[in-house]
Amino acid sequence: MNCARARTIRRCALAKCSPLAAIRAARRLEVLAAQTAYWPARDARRDADLRQAAAALGLDERGARALLARFGRWSPYH
Repeated sequence: MNCARARTIRRCALAKCSPLAAIRAARRLEVLAAQTAYWPARDARRDADLRQAAAALGLDERGARALLARFGRWSPYH
């Protein structure tokens, strides 16, 4: 089975057959990410400059600031 077909089958198994279950799973991942990234985001803000954080995250500085702010629960404008 080729990769495109395997992805389609996996997508159909949850998203197409049970869209609410897919949304519930995505929400659970979102909550887990927020819970586990809180302290690391705050430590990164304290220990690394924005350029280092952006490079480590594969983002530009604006994207890194927004991601760290979201996970660290602070305003990106401060």
